[in-house]
Amino acid sequence: MKEAGSGYTKVSAGYKVPGVTLRDQNNAPVDLKTLLAEDRPVLLQFIFTTCTTICPLLSASLSMAQPEIGKLAANYRMVSISIDPEHDTPARLREYASRNGAMPNWLFLTGTNQDVRKVIKAFGAYYQGDNKMYHQPYTYLRAKAGAAWVRLAGFPSDAELVKEFRKVVSLAAAHHGHLNPRRVR
Repeated sequence: MKEAGSGYTKVSAGYKVPGVTLRDQNNAPVDLKTLLAEDRPVLLQFIFTTCTTICPLLSASLSMAQPEIGKLAANYRMVSISIDPEHDTPARLREYASRNGAMPNWLFLTGTNQDVRKVIKAFGAYYQGDNKMYHQPYTYLRAKAGAAWVRLAGFPSDAELVKEFRKVVSLAAAHHGHLNPRRVR
């Protein structure tokens, strides 16, 4: 569904997270399935550090939204997964995280080409051929473990991203009572 006056569309879907182990920006192993099974709100994107078009915009929206996202859900997790694992080493991801003002709740992940492709496929984030330059500008939001994901396709501003995150968290609170809906306005 297209949001009025916005530069993005959104759909709700379920994704089956593959059992892969990736590495974070500090070179620590991260079991993706376990990470995304944590009962906390998640924002997820696919990026690569040498991208000069889509990725800087996606990362900037997450970066600028961090303070407001933290007010809505202090235990949130942001996850940026590199689609260029040959180039994006943990050290390069650490530098990229620093350039984007990443707070501790934001992980940057890389892995083997095979494992990264499994994750891309699982989230329907395909890109044309083998050219990473043609990847889709997707941001995935989820309120808690087991909840449906909302995929934003396009370039929501940081304010729009916060608005969509608020909706996702509020809906989960209203249906399940696990989050305090009064805190989410």
